[in-house]
Amino acid sequence: MSRDSRSFRRVRRSLLLGLPLLFAPARLLADEDVAVPVPLHMELLLKVAGYDKQLATRAASNARVLVLVKAGNPQASQVAQTAKLALQGKLLNRLAVEPLELSFSDATALAQMVKEKGVAILYATPGFSPAEMQSVARGLRGVSILSAGALSRFVETGVVLGFDLVGGKPKLIVHLRRAREQSVELSSQVLKLAKVIE
Repeated sequence: MSRDSRSFRRVRRSLLLGLPLLFAPARLLADEDVAVPVPLHMELLLKVAGYDKQLATRAASNARVLVLVKAGNPQASQVAQTAKLALQGKLLNRLAVEPLELSFSDATALAQMVKEKGVAILYATPGFSPAEMQSVARGLRGVSILSAGALSRFVETGVVLGFDLVGGKPKLIVHLRRAREQSVELSSQVLKLAKVIE
């Protein structure tokens, strides 16, 4: 069995069976329903990114993951720290993962940093309004990046990939139109496991 097949089976097992939620901080769930634990977000995000056919074009020597934070939001800061800790020492298709953090100011500055730093993946923490997420989506239109969010509602307004909890099990949500706008091409294997919206 190939390495890709084994990795995909682990993604499938995680999604179908769910992973223990014992490490989910109660404060996070109380703030704004981060339904799936952040470390599991990172695990699934990296595995899904490995099935993006455009990944190689945006991650040459390493895989930079930009954690986008809403300034002044305690939950956002906590999620960001948890995400970066979960990414430490990880590999994505044999590339070292490099977590970065940006405090959001405007979509233009965000798109500029993504291009300048060669960011492969963006992860939006809680605290952003629908209007702000729409602004993020507009700023990233035409930029090659896999965007994901801590909250499932972010998929409706701003990112390609989200996570939800259905029947106690994690579920991927993929926004296909936004994936096309951000040059993300996920394999059919991933899409079969996801809730797909246009």
